[in-house]
Amino acid sequence: MACNNNTDPAPLPAPVQKLIQNDWKITEITVPKATEPGEDSSISKDCTTDDIIKFYITGTYDFQDGTVKCDSTIFNYSKGYWGYDLTKDSVQIAIISPASRYVSWKVLTLNDSVLKVTYIDSLDVANKVTKTISFKK
Repeated sequence: MACNNNTDPAPLPAPVQKLIQNDWKITEITVPKATEPGEDSSISKDCTTDDIIKFYITGTYDFQDGTVKCDSTIFNYSKGYWGYDLTKDSVQIAIISPASRYVSWKVLTLNDSVLKVTYIDSLDVANKVTKTISFKK
């Protein structure tokens, strides 16, 4: 009698595979225009156009400032842990450096070449802002 000794791990969900297979480079950061509902304003800085985020299969991530350095008050570069919530189609991020906090990115687009997410930036509780970040591989 033969036994089935299948030790192959279960395949990763497609969104997770797409996240870990690329280094994601920021292409644009936008916020809604206050004067024109439904329209966005770019808040991207020249220093963010070569910044990347790497998601690792180990559940860690590394957000790296590119060659053109930004003032850390513009965008907090960080390391931490991530997970993908398939039921909410979102990337859950636990930032451990520079300061501990939690962020949830709602995934708008994720394919082999584009990652686009939106989240509420609530560093200043009195001024919550919805931001959209677009990345390319």
